[in-house]
Order: sequence, then structure tokens, then C-alpha cells
Amino acid sequence: MPANLFDYFETLKPEDGAAAPWAARAPRRPRGPFDLKLVPRTPAWREDGESLAALAQIESEPWVQRVAPNCDGVAVRLDDEWVATSGAALEAGGSAEATLTDLAHGRRYSVQFWDANATKALHVGHLRNLAIGNALAATLAQAGAQVERRSLISDAGRSMGEAMAGVMNSGRHTDSWPDGDEKSDHFVGVCYADYVAAAVSFEGSQIEHPEDSLSRELTLRGDAADELLRRVLAGERDALELWSKTRAWVIAGQRRTLARLGIAFDRVFFESDFLGQAAELTASGLRDGRLYRREDGVIAYATGLADFEEFPLVRADGVPTQHMRALAYWMTAPELDQVTSMQVCGTEWVSHVTCRRKLMDELLERGGNGNGHAVHPTNDIFNGMVSRQKRALASSEGALLIDELSEWIETQLDSDPRLRAVRRAHPCPERIAAQIALGYFLPHPVAPRIDFDPTRLLIDNESLGWDLVRARAGRGLDRAERELVHGGRGVGRAGRGLDHARGRLDLAGRDLRGSHRTSPVRDLDYRFAVVQAELYRRYVRLAVQRLDVRPLAHYLKHLARWYLERDRSERVEHVVQTLLERSARGLGLQDTR
Repeated sequence: MPANLFDYFETLKPEDGAAAPWAARAPRRPRGPFDLKLVPRTPAWREDGESLAALAQIESEPWVQRVAPNCDGVAVRLDDEWVATSGAALEAGGSAEATLTDLAHGRRYSVQFWDANATKALHVGHLRNLAIGNALAATLAQAGAQVERRSLISDAGRSMGEAMAGVMNSGRHTDSWPDGDEKSDHFVGVCYADYVAAAVSFEGSQIEHPEDSLSRELTLRGDAADELLRRVLAGERDALELWSKTRAWVIAGQRRTLARLGIAFDRVFFESDFLGQAAELTASGLRDGRLYRREDGVIAYATGLADFEEFPLVRADGVPTQHMRALAYWMTAPELDQVTSMQVCGTEWVSHVTCRRKLMDELLERGGNGNGHAVHPTNDIFNGMVSRQKRALASSEGALLIDELSEWIETQLDSDPRLRAVRRAHPCPERIAAQIALGYFLPHPVAPRIDFDPTRLLIDNESLGWDLVRARAGRGLDRAERELVHGGRGVGRAGRGLDHARGRLDLAGRDLRGSHRTSPVRDLDYRFAVVQAELYRRYVRLAVQRLDVRPLAHYLKHLARWYLERDRSERVEHVVQTLLERSARGLGLQDTR
């Protein structure tokens, strides 16, 4: 028997190294007596010797019952014993994840995807970064890679001074911890927003976009924020204590949010850790003429790029901008030698990354950085901003925080009888809100902006996270609850048309009076589920090759929705639940850390 059904067909390559003559395809739902379709890579395959020889070899395999050529390829029915053996392992809960670990065995990856500011709580704009980065790290780990989840926290710029000044203005800066029920990151975020909004030359919306925060960073105001930042960099004890306290309050609050999502990080760096390297880069860049000082005292790099001609790196008072702080971190690239590194961030940072990479290439031509002259991250994964009614959702007033979204989901689950029934039947009810929130983003194309409507998170067949939750509830729902949950549209009634008729015909074996005595291999649904289990490996491989989990998310979406169309036999349920659990782990939707 093959280690993997779909891998087998790829091994039938001619000796000259050309592509295998046949590509195996799984049907999107059960189709008659056959389990697979073989698509020829040569249109005139009936006259092609290599195609015919490979087909003869396939037909001779003991796990193949018969092949049937048709107008557009060849249909394959698998041997009943192979289906029964494979299905029995899945029914027993065998996830077969050990067979996936060769896909990335021996490879090292760093996935960086939190990268927040130490000034405020995490909002739904961060949620898409977290969903994509966490899923990619989980898939790579399931494929056998050594994966490190990293984050770089911004804690050394103008916005940090504004947060500190806001905390001072609140009068609670001497407290050891914010009082009351308010989360510490929410408290600092309010102080930060109030301080920025109170400045007459800045609008509150200017804390929303990177360009706006950079404009504030370059403008020397001589206000409390600038003064506090100067004192921190000068090493004054009182200022350092306030800076450490403000940062600790925010990071502690953000970590509580991450824990609620089931996300943890292996290593967290702070931009302030690399200020020494930033100073060295500035000095050497000025010496060799790669950097220049403007009339206003700002140190910049001339990019030569039409859309971003100047890359400002150091303020007139010597404080490095976020551009320089990121440059210092990636030039240092701590412990990234021989590692495939990637950073997940929003498309609003494309210009920044383009300029930074150009400067890094020039700097590495001269001296290297002790990392084999590699430019890190080796891969940038950009995702579009999350908007609501076409308005970007970031940290401006009115932004939806992840904590608020999580609470809203919990409230909906508790207040609606239909949703309560799903929660009660789910094997991990405490993880439902996180699966719904994170799973929603995974099937979407990465680059385009998402117009986010929270209500869509709980709509059947429109939200991967919710579909997964409903499917995982499975047989935990009794018949009355199923009717309630699916409203006469899902399990129990929907999809009872042509597909259900096919299930009753073609020896489906759906004898409900004695299904435990009927061979499951006669059930088209059972055969289909077993083949879907084999297909999973293909999508994990694609994720490793492309560093993109979207195909895997679509696999899970299709499997969950197919399963939810109508009642399935108990043995089909057992197989599908194993597949759903494995897929949830592979996409980071089930906490295993």
C-alpha cells in the first residue's frame, strides 16, 4: 500500500525526469462507484506509451480494484480492503500526522507576526496578522519543521513618549498597577489616545496609519512626550521606571489577549534592544556618504525610488525613527543564520520594506552582518488592512479591539439558544470564540483589504471558523438540537437532494436499523472521507512550498460544509471528526502549545 495515495501517482515519472503522466484528483463530493479521477498530462494519452504503461502499473496495484477510461481521463475505484483499513485507523482517532513530518523535516523557520506597539491594546487590524502568522507557524510545525514564533515590539519612538505622557496626565503613573476591572493595555491605550488628541496640531485619527505616526515622530515639539523620551534615552531613573511600567502594562494586557486566542510566542524582542546597533549604522552611514543630514537635522537615506524618495532614519534630536529601529533589528538578525525567516505585516508597510531592503542590500555589500550575508526576513507576507464599512480599523477612536470582539462573540454564544447548543456539544467549548475569530480570515486572499462585519463571523457557510465549530459539535447535538441549530437548512434537511439520492443508491449501505453490521466501504460518504484524509498531505505540502495556508483553509472549509449538508453515519462521523481535528491543529485553530 502507498504511504500516501496522491504521492504515489507523482512517483510514476519517466526516466528522463519529465512530469508523471497522470495527475490524481479527488471529487468534491461522492460520485458514483469511483473514488478518484486520473487526469492525463498528455491529451493523446491513448497513443502515448508512457501514459499507457503508467496506467497499466496503476491498475495492477493491489489497492486498486478497477480503472475505467472515459472521455476526459480515467476513473479509479479503490480496493475495499484498503478503504476499510485506512478508515479504521481514522475512526480510531489516528491522525496520521507523523506521515506529514517529512515535508519540512530538518528545516528551520522563524515566523514573526505580533509586532505591536507597546502603547495600546490589540485591535482587529492585528487579528488578521495573528491569524495568518499563527496558522503558517502551525502548518510548518505539523510538516516537521523547527518553528520559532517571534515578535518585535515597538517601544522606543515618539508614540512611546506619548503613551508615557498620557499615563502621567492620568495621575496614575505612581500606581504599581492600574486599579479596577479595566485591562492594563486598555488603560494605557486610552491615555495615549487622549494625549495625541489633545495636541492641537494633531487629529486623533493620526494614530491610525504608519505614515501619520512617522510624521509625528519626525516633528520635534518639545512637549512632555519629547521630554520623557529624551530622559529615557539619557538613562534617567524616574523616566526609565515610567517607561518600563508603561510598557509592562501594555504587554501584560496584550499577552492576556493572545492567551485567549491560544497564541504564544517563543521569543519577543524590543526595538529598544537595538538602539546601539542603530547608532553604529547611523555613524557608518554618514561616514561613507550613504546617509545624509538634512537642513532640519533629520538623517535620511536617498532611495532613488519615485514613490518614496527619502527614507528618514534619525530625528534631529538623535532619536532613531521606526524605519531605523527596524533596520537595526533586521541587520542584526539575531540567531537567524540558516533560518528561513518571514514577517507577516500589513500592506501599508510595503514602501517601508522596499526602502529598508534596498538599503540593507547596499550595506551588506560592504560589510555583512554575520549571517552569511543573508537579508532578513527572507520572506515578507503582506496582508490587506481590515476595514469596517470601507473605513480602516486601526487604533484610532472607535476601533474594534480584539478583546471587544471576543466578548461580543461570547455574548452571542450565550444569548442565542441555537448557538448555546453548539457550544454545549463542542469538544473544546472554551476554544470556540478564538476559532471563530481567527478562522474567519484564513480562506481570504492575503493581499486585498477585508471589509469586516463581525456579524458575518456567525453566519453559516460564510465563516470558516463558525463552520468548523458547527462541524466539530457533530454528534454531540441530539436530533432536536440539530433542527434548532440548522433551522431546517443544515444537518438533517439541507442537501438531501441529488447527493442524498446518490448515497441511497450505488450500494451506500445506509441501513439505519443495523448500520453497525454493514460494511462501511459500501457507503459513498465513508469512501469519500477516507480519500479526503489522503488529500490533506497535498495541501500541507503546498503551504510549505508557497508559505501560504489559504489552500489548506479551503480544504477545511469544503470538508466542514460537506459534512454539515446532512446526517452522516456514525462511522463517517468518526472519520470526519479526526480530519477536522487534524486540520484545526494544522491551521493553528486548536491550541496545542
